[in-house]
Amino acid sequence: MSDSLKRLAGKVAIITGAGQGIGAAIAESYAHEGANVLITGRTLSKLEEVAGKIGEAGGTCLAMVALAGEKKDAVATVERAISEWGRVDILVNNAHTFTDYLPILDEKMEENCNIDFQSAFFGSLQLMQLCHPHMKEQGGGAIINMGSSYGPRSEPGFLAYSASKEAIRSLTRTAAKEWGSDGIRVNTILPSALTPKSIWYLEDSGTYDLELAKVAMGRFGGPEDIAPTCLFLASDEGNFVTGQTIGVDGGSTMF
Repeated sequence: MSDSLKRLAGKVAIITGAGQGIGAAIAESYAHEGANVLITGRTLSKLEEVAGKIGEAGGTCLAMVALAGEKKDAVATVERAISEWGRVDILVNNAHTFTDYLPILDEKMEENCNIDFQSAFFGSLQLMQLCHPHMKEQGGGAIINMGSSYGPRSEPGFLAYSASKEAIRSLTRTAAKEWGSDGIRVNTILPSALTPKSIWYLEDSGTYDLELAKVAMGRFGGPEDIAPTCLFLASDEGNFVTGQTIGVDGGSTMF
């Protein structure tokens, strides 16, 4: 397939938390479809491994260390994309610090809420604010935020995580309404995929079978199950979809 026929040909995408798992799968799918991709995360070696894989496959990918919720890192991320390629068409807010099981009455609850909201909600908000003027000037763009089925399900012990993810859904809907006239689409995905962190948690907590029983399709997904929906929402095929929450979780959450 020629580059001009690829679904994201000529577009520039920023993907956070892309050193492994879902973020890496999204980056690979975007690059395969012609996008220039900038990936960020905590660990440069992991990011460079993903970028190297994309490069070997003929794609274009740059890697840089940036922490979700750090404003200076958000500024540097968008500036890097603009300096390299002159535009930003797609933003995927995938990075999120995950705090472990904690009851509401635990004395660390406020601290955990601050950690989760800073990385998830404020991390997403910062990059959205910084990308907006560039997307507006070029006539539009697509923003994909990552929520969680833990939000609407309100799982005990995960207030900090689920509340921050529900705040992201509110951010998505509000931005979709405010920025729709600018041609900017904003959607939330509720992903469910076995990643290194989730596998560790399920095994450590002994909840593998319990969580699997909640999935209508009877299996856990993988990063490769999430990427196609992200590709659809970033492409012109999704140009009339905005403000939506889309569960890509095998039916563990249904609206």
